[in-house]
Amino acid sequence: MKRPAEVLVVIPTRNRERLLPEAVDSVLAQEYPEVRIVLVDDGSSDGTPAVCGRYAEAHPGRILVLRAEGAGCAAARNRGLERMGEETAYVCFLDDDDRLLPGKIRREVELLDAAPDEGFVYGDAILYHEETGRESRHPAAAAGRPGDFSLEHFLTNEAKTSAILYRAEAVRGRRFREDLLHNEDSEFLQRVAMANRGIYCPEPGCWIRWHPGSKSRDLVAIHRAVLRANESLLSDYPEFHRRHRLRVDQRMEELRRALFAELALAGRWEEAREQARGALQRAVAALRVRPAVRFLRSLGVL
Repeated sequence: MKRPAEVLVVIPTRNRERLLPEAVDSVLAQEYPEVRIVLVDDGSSDGTPAVCGRYAEAHPGRILVLRAEGAGCAAARNRGLERMGEETAYVCFLDDDDRLLPGKIRREVELLDAAPDEGFVYGDAILYHEETGRESRHPAAAAGRPGDFSLEHFLTNEAKTSAILYRAEAVRGRRFREDLLHNEDSEFLQRVAMANRGIYCPEPGCWIRWHPGSKSRDLVAIHRAVLRANESLLSDYPEFHRRHRLRVDQRMEELRRALFAELALAGRWEEAREQARGALQRAVAALRVRPAVRFLRSLGVL
């Protein structure tokens, strides 16, 4: 009987001794037999290292613990990626305050096994709002329309890290950008989606905990990170930009306006003025281009 393909689950963690066991237990409870877990402790100062150690002792050969000395979530995930072996067929990333839902790995492995040319599976998530105790289903970008995923994800960044299962070959050699303190997970997924087709799984695959401190409230830093990531993506994938220029350029201007608004609200006037100057320069450049386009069209060149 053929042995099931190995799934590697990477869990970066930092100072989450209370919540980490829920994340790890949700992986151990999966119905799929060949799951290996890499816990990457990103310089915790609480009891998290002891929690990791207990799991490694209880599950030798199945759970590996690595240390990353406060280098950030992207670096921690990269440490986990380095543990991919030749036998690794699929990779999943789970945040230390979230959970995989029952059956996620089995369902998504089956989808990828049946579609060997697809590079990843994506799905919706269940959001738990800790302050209210309520749960809601959060749809991923292009839910039910995988052919539109790369564009819709670029426009919205709507896909939770733990709701993705990657084929190993789609991520082998790739790394999360460690210079991005925000949006590094969406940037990673976007690059995979630009190079690979995906499959939509109609059943949610993960449970996401929203609680005070779970997400940064620094909207200036977030908008800057998304803009930086998107500019690099458009530079590296010019054909994607050409095919979707109108919607992509609208998205970039929306992000720039949002950044300007947040800078103004924060009283960071010089930075806000710099954003305004950039907008004016882009508008002037567009005005210079349009007459040339009209002239070429009049000659029948375009």
